[in-house]
Amino acid sequence: QTPSAFGYEFAGEIIESKNRKFKIGEKVIAANTAPCNQCFFCRKGQEELCTNLEFLNGSFAQEIIIPEKIVTKNLYKYPSTLSAQRAAFTQTLAVCLLGFDRSFIEDRDTICIYGIGAIGQCFIKLCKALRENITVIAIGSSEKKKKLAKQSGADYVFDYKKDDLKKEILKLTDFGVDKIIEATGKAEVWSQCLELIRPGGLINYFGGCEQDSKIEIPTYDLHYKEITLKGSFHHSPKYIQKALTILQSDLIDVESLISKEMKLEELEEALKLMISGDAIKIAIKP
Repeated sequence: QTPSAFGYEFAGEIIESKNRKFKIGEKVIAANTAPCNQCFFCRKGQEELCTNLEFLNGSFAQEIIIPEKIVTKNLYKYPSTLSAQRAAFTQTLAVCLLGFDRSFIEDRDTICIYGIGAIGQCFIKLCKALRENITVIAIGSSEKKKKLAKQSGADYVFDYKKDDLKKEILKLTDFGVDKIIEATGKAEVWSQCLELIRPGGLINYFGGCEQDSKIEIPTYDLHYKEITLKGSFHHSPKYIQKALTILQSDLIDVESLISKEMKLEELEEALKLMISGDAIKIAIKP
């Protein structure tokens, strides 16, 4: 519900517990939602679409109270060998893992990641870590983020403000890319993706646009070129658990996405840095 306090990606230590499963002093991460497991969508295995999701915000604080439903269904311990900063990436990685699965990425695919903020960078890392012989094309405009995309594993990085994207992609592929993960949430980018995908390819519209946004879809291309368009949203307990398992390994580096550490008292400045695009992720330490 809005208005609400800010912050929902966090790791912390239990200082009071009414649940026998969790003890004072244990380190935990909590998802920002918990499904009901009873509604139509939960019964269909689509927990991210649960009509009764329990939400949790307000982690920009010294302490936070975690609702009982989330404690029961989406609160997890993590070992002291895992840093709090790394553990706090669980939700970001979980939504990317769901999006990755829904993109049906295969070995030797050529993938386009359009948008290279924290989410796009995570997708680049996952593609390189979870599939073999993957070619990743990243698209953005920030010099800092383009450099980071190369560090994250992108084979090619293009600037949508400077480069002729269709021309550049056709130099690298026969007919266009196999899969596109759109991670900007801009309707004009959603439309542009239709020009970059190959016949038989798939576009995952991962970035959420404004509620009343619309795009035009060429019906000829959709039918005769057999293009698949789909969306993916949020996460579920399965992906939270999978993300936490990955973070306890050295499979991917997420620390490179932390632009800086700041104190809770500096939160306003931190939010301004995020809005301006001068930071990827900022670790807030109460």
